[in-house]
Amino acid sequence: MASSLVSTLAFAQIILVQYVELTLFIAGTVGSLLNILLFSQKKFRSNSCCIYFLAASISTLIMLFVGILPQIYALNHTPSELFNDNLCKIRTYLAQVNAMACRWLLTIACIDRCLLTSADARFRRLATAPIARKIVFFLYIVWILIPIHALIFEETRRVGYFICIMSTDASAIYHNIYTIIAGGILPPLIMLASTKILWASLQAKRQRRELIEGRQRRNETQDTQVLIMLLLQVVIFIVFTLPYMSSNLYFAFTQVAVFVHPAVTFYSNTLASRTFRNELFIIIRKILINVCRQRFYHIRRIHPGTFTATGTHRPNNLPMIPIN
Repeated sequence: MASSLVSTLAFAQIILVQYVELTLFIAGTVGSLLNILLFSQKKFRSNSCCIYFLAASISTLIMLFVGILPQIYALNHTPSELFNDNLCKIRTYLAQVNAMACRWLLTIACIDRCLLTSADARFRRLATAPIARKIVFFLYIVWILIPIHALIFEETRRVGYFICIMSTDASAIYHNIYTIIAGGILPPLIMLASTKILWASLQAKRQRRELIEGRQRRNETQDTQVLIMLLLQVVIFIVFTLPYMSSNLYFAFTQVAVFVHPAVTFYSNTLASRTFRNELFIIIRKILINVCRQRFYHIRRIHPGTFTATGTHRPNNLPMIPIN
C-alpha cells in the first residue's frame, strides 16, 4: 500500500514537471519578455508603478529559468554530475533573491499607489519615477544580502526530482521562518492594507473631484489602468503564493503554484489595461514594418533593375511597399 502511494506521488510529480511546469515556463517566459519590452517604453517609464512592474518582470524571468529549467532537465538526465551541492546553492540563492524581490516590488507598488492618491502633497511627491528607481536598487541590495545563507547551507540529498534542502536543522528552521514571514505573511498583509487605504482614498477623491480637462482625464485613465493591473496581480499573487507558504505536505502542487504568478503577469496586464494593449499593438506593428522594410531592401539588392519604373508602371508585377 505504501509503495503504491509513493509510486503514485512520484508519477504525479513527473506529470506536474513535464507538462504543467513546462507550460508555465513557456507562457511565463514569453509574457515576462513582453512585459519587459512594453514597460521599457517611454510612455511607461515615467510612471513609478510601471518601474516596479518592469523590475518585477525581470525577476520573474530569472525565477522561471532557475526554478523550472533544472526540474525539466532532471527528468531525462539523472543521475548526472550536474546536480551537485554547488548547483543547489546557486539555484536556491537566485530563486530566493528574485522571488523575494518580485513579491516586495509588488508590495512597494501597492504602497506607491497609496502615496499617489494621498491628499498630502508630500506623500504624492514620493510616488515618482526617480524615487522608484532608487527604491528598486535598494530593494535588490537587501534581497541579495538576506538569502546569503542559501550559498552556505544548501545541499542535494536526492537526485531525480532534483530536491535541494538545508544541510542543518537550524538553517532549515531559519529558512522556513524567514520565508514564511518575509514571503508569505508580510507581503499579502501589506497589499491588503494598501488596497483598503487606496480604496478609501479613491472614494474621497471622487467625492471632492470637480470637472477636469480632457488631458487630465486621459492621464487619470492611464493611472486607473495601471492600478487595475496592480490589483489583479495582487489577487493572483495571494491566491497562488499562499499555498506554497502554508504547507509542505502538498510539495508537488506548491512547486507548481509558486510559478503561476510569474507566468501570468503579462496576460493579466494585457487583460486589465487598454493602454498596455495599445502599446503592444504599436510595438508589433513597428516590428512588422521593419521586417517588410528589410525584405524590400533585400529584394531591391537582388533585382535592382525591377525598380526603375516610372509613373504607375510596375515591372514584374512587384508590389510597391510604402516606406515611412
